[in-house]
Amino acid sequence: MTDLAQPLTAELWDVRRRVTPTLAFGVCGGLALGIIARAWMRLIAEEPAFTWSGTIFIVVGFTIFGFTQSIGVIARRRSTRRWVLTTTRAIGTVGLLPLFVGAGAVMLPTIVSGGFAAARPEWRRARWICFLVAAVPVLLVGNGLVGSFGWSLHTTAGFVSMLAVYATIIRAARSTFSAPTHGRHLDRRLKIVGLIVLGLVFLFFVAGIVFR
Repeated sequence: MTDLAQPLTAELWDVRRRVTPTLAFGVCGGLALGIIARAWMRLIAEEPAFTWSGTIFIVVGFTIFGFTQSIGVIARRRSTRRWVLTTTRAIGTVGLLPLFVGAGAVMLPTIVSGGFAAARPEWRRARWICFLVAAVPVLLVGNGLVGSFGWSLHTTAGFVSMLAVYATIIRAARSTFSAPTHGRHLDRRLKIVGLIVLGLVFLFFVAGIVFR
């Protein structure tokens, strides 16, 4: 009985040794990214304000994001079952939601479309639609920075920081946006039509926020 238990114990220990660091990295990485994102938000604000409630909400939201994305990474490494991967992708999607609360909603098209563009190389032409949709909020925010601070070092720092933060978010969410490894895939034409519809919805969404 003991001889049978030893291999099982060793296997469980090996699983824990691989899973725990990934989860810890996700949590700590999300926490750090939340702090950086909060600093960026203060940098680009015309009238910088600091509240503990707002800061805690943002940092906790990013921490949840990091944790949920690490679950997706673990699932892709250790499981080939479609229902497991689908579930973890759903968890990753839920983990994205805190990033879109308040002013962060403006960047929703960038994260979603940019995430698909980065994680779906097989889409080819459809990826360019995603890139175009993702670029619109970036240009709008960049234009707003120029309007607030002019062509200055402040504007450059704010724009570069924005690119770094959101590129990191897109990279971290790769497991959420990646294609399922098993099962049927949508026809390419349906993907393109769906992307166009989503793109138009996102553009109207952003326009409603910017021009309200």
